[in-house]
Amino acid sequence: MKQAIVVVLGLALSLGTVLAQPNTTPPPAPAPTPTAPGSGSGSNTGTSEKANPDENLNAGGADRPWAAGVTPERQQTAHKEFREGNSSLNDGLFKQAVEHYRSALKSWNHPAIHYNMALALLNLDQPIEVYESLENAIKYGAAPLEKDKYEHAKEYMLLVEKQIAEVDVSCNKVGAKVSIDGKEVFVVEEGGKNRYVGRVRIGKHTFVAEKTGYNAQIDAPFVEPGQKFRIELTLYTEDELTRYKRRWDKRWVPFAVIGGGVALGLAGGALELSARSSYRDFDDSIARCAMESGTGGCENAGDFASKRDSGDTKRTLGFVGYGLAGAAVITGGVLLYLNRETSYKITADEYRHEKSAPVSVTPLVAPGLAGAAVFGSF
Repeated sequence: MKQAIVVVLGLALSLGTVLAQPNTTPPPAPAPTPTAPGSGSGSNTGTSEKANPDENLNAGGADRPWAAGVTPERQQTAHKEFREGNSSLNDGLFKQAVEHYRSALKSWNHPAIHYNMALALLNLDQPIEVYESLENAIKYGAAPLEKDKYEHAKEYMLLVEKQIAEVDVSCNKVGAKVSIDGKEVFVVEEGGKNRYVGRVRIGKHTFVAEKTGYNAQIDAPFVEPGQKFRIELTLYTEDELTRYKRRWDKRWVPFAVIGGGVALGLAGGALELSARSSYRDFDDSIARCAMESGTGGCENAGDFASKRDSGDTKRTLGFVGYGLAGAAVITGGVLLYLNRETSYKITADEYRHEKSAPVSVTPLVAPGLAGAAVFGSF
């Protein structure tokens, strides 16, 4: 889209100036006429009978509000920079031309200087600056520009409008720094400035309000050509935008695994105690058998082997229980660590949705205005 507009602008410039400039560079606007030393700011002296870019600059008669209060010395200084800018413009040195024009404007805020600066900015792909320069160029009508250039300026404005939109940003947190796309636009003052209205290129933009302990960031949707996008930034504390989460919603699982491990350990201990009891029964049975035989030995020891085997089995199972218990407790501990509560940040937009704050998108329809206004807590 941007490339297409630039091409159209280039064609418009070429078609409008082909007779005067074979290289397609638009002819500069007439230079602001410097007043001859010793004469008033409205004097018509200082012009030349010879045809030059300064010719016909006195259109509008003696009443020239754009020259009010501008001394002859300042007019001459502006005129010198203006001519340097025109030379750079005709040579295709657009950045250099803009520098000369801006220097000239410091001495004399003349519409013709703004007009030529807009021509240079057109070639530098700076639509916002172009539009502002053209606004200043047509401020006093056609008188300071000549009729054809006045009409050209209005045509260029219509084309450039397709590349820009308007934003209206406000914030009420005193001391907050508000920026658009990383560029600070204002700092909220007590009882003072808390709003910015300006132009931006069409597209997506990021609005940020920052203050120590507070934060608000909004990524706006695509802003359309000619749209007026309104937004209010409400700052929140870090605590308000901090949330906590766990890996699993079932917080009881690690504790259940640890509890299962403890239960297995207790079962292993019970089996160990039972095994010892079985060994004691076996030993007691052997001792009784030897005592009853009177020989000091027990010929029927095999009859009591089941008690010993039972003890062996219980002891083995107990050891297995201990192993499983240890593994379960360790696993449960790992799960408990992994499922610990961790913090994370949410955006102001997410906070608004959590609180179910109402947001309304209101169409804006007015002469020369179309778009939507976004109202809500961000």
